[in-house]
Amino acid sequence: MSDRIDQIIEKLHQLKEIRQQLVNAPISEPGVWIHQYEVRKQYKKGGEIYWYVYAKWQANEPIFKRNPKARLKGIVKRGNNPEYTCHQHIGRVGSSTGLGTDPLVTEAYREWENRKQLDAVDKALEQI
Repeated sequence: MSDRIDQIIEKLHQLKEIRQQLVNAPISEPGVWIHQYEVRKQYKKGGEIYWYVYAKWQANEPIFKRNPKARLKGIVKRGNNPEYTCHQHIGRVGSSTGLGTDPLVTEAYREWENRKQLDAVDKALEQI
C-alpha cells in the first residue's frame, strides 16, 4: 500500500510540474475555441473558383475588442455590445491557390491546445 501511495505522490508532482509549464506557456483565454470557415472566391479574369480556409477565435460571451475597418464604421450593426464581439479573425489556414497557414494560426492552435491541456490537468487534480 505504501508503494501505491508513493506512486500517487510522484504522479501528483509530475502533474504539478506539467501544470506550471502550461501556466508559463502562451495560453488562450478560458472558454474560447477556434472556428474554421471556408470562403470561395471567383476571379473575373480566369473565372476559376478558389477556396480559402480561415480561422477565428470564438466565444459565447463578447470578450474580443472590436476593430472595425474605417470604411465600415457606422455601417456595421453592433448588437448589444458596441465595444466587444464574440469572435476575432486569426488568419488563413490554407487555400486552393497554394497559400499556406499563417504563423498566427499555428500559434493560436498551440495556445488553444495548451488551454485544453491545462483544463484537463486542473480537472484531474480536482477529482483527486
